[in-house]
Amino acid sequence: MTGMIYYAALFIGKVIDNALSTTKTILIQRSRWILAGIAVILSDFIYFWITKRVVTADSWLAMVAVAVAGGIGCSVACLTSDKLSKDRTYVNVIMSDDLDAMKNLRDFLAEHHITNVATDSYTLDWDKKTITITAYAEMKAQSRLINQFIEDSPTKFKRLIQSATPKEK
Repeated sequence: MTGMIYYAALFIGKVIDNALSTTKTILIQRSRWILAGIAVILSDFIYFWITKRVVTADSWLAMVAVAVAGGIGCSVACLTSDKLSKDRTYVNVIMSDDLDAMKNLRDFLAEHHITNVATDSYTLDWDKKTITITAYAEMKAQSRLINQFIEDSPTKFKRLIQSATPKEK
């Protein structure tokens, strides 16, 4: 029983260590240097504590538990960061030769409160007018709505997606 508690403590410690280490990298990318420094301090302390335990244990099971826990800790930090981070704004430039389909798209975007700008444009052969829509999806749910509209439509759309980081807004 004591052995299981020991391995569980190593496992949990390594999950926390790798979660902190991955969080440190994410914080550095977001220019949160003080928080990144705190994450490094905590991660290093846990890392040295675990390393000492694994080396003195001389056990394959301890190494496997720590290795698996490292991957889990990294995944936990990435998933948590993804869930807590602000969504990026995705700029969707959408075109089609079918003016009515573009009007329907514009109305759909307005119904779902997705910021958009419609501008006059011409078909490829310069024969007739249509509109080009620039839609600013600020949430993942808005991007999914745009995807769904285009997938469900029998009309062929040309779509260009650009990512705007929060600092570019």
